[in-house]
Amino acid sequence: MKKRRRNLLAFSNEVLSAALILLGFSSCSGGESPDEYGSPYAKYEIKGKVVDEEQEVIPNARILMNKGVLIGGDAIGFSPTADTVYTEKDGTYFYNADGEVCYMFRITCEDPSGVHKAETTEVTPELVDGNGWYEGIGKEEVNFELKKKENKE
Repeated sequence: MKKRRRNLLAFSNEVLSAALILLGFSSCSGGESPDEYGSPYAKYEIKGKVVDEEQEVIPNARILMNKGVLIGGDAIGFSPTADTVYTEKDGTYFYNADGEVCYMFRITCEDPSGVHKAETTEVTPELVDGNGWYEGIGKEEVNFELKKKENKE
């Protein structure tokens, strides 16, 4: 009795599997393109140079990159956390990221020594060479000229 029941169960599993396979293949034919599942993504490259008012480079300046994404309609919300890069000895920095599509970057440049005022700007990289879910690559150059803090004595 158990052997007969096991054989019947195995046979019904095979029949149901075959039916699912046939239904799956027939749903993909008919001239319509299949749906794509996933999320749009892009690559970003942002570079620049940080100098002071006398055009002297500022090494080890901190560059904070806040990504802005659409949160409904045309509203842009910025991430509460920021990616951070630092300038090299020659004052240049390079930020490279890929992933979620960002509609805007809020970039803040800070002098860790505290001599210069922080400066913030927003950029919207134009994405080019996209295909399918890959929206493309956005490249921007953002330079900063930091001003000295005023002494209050």
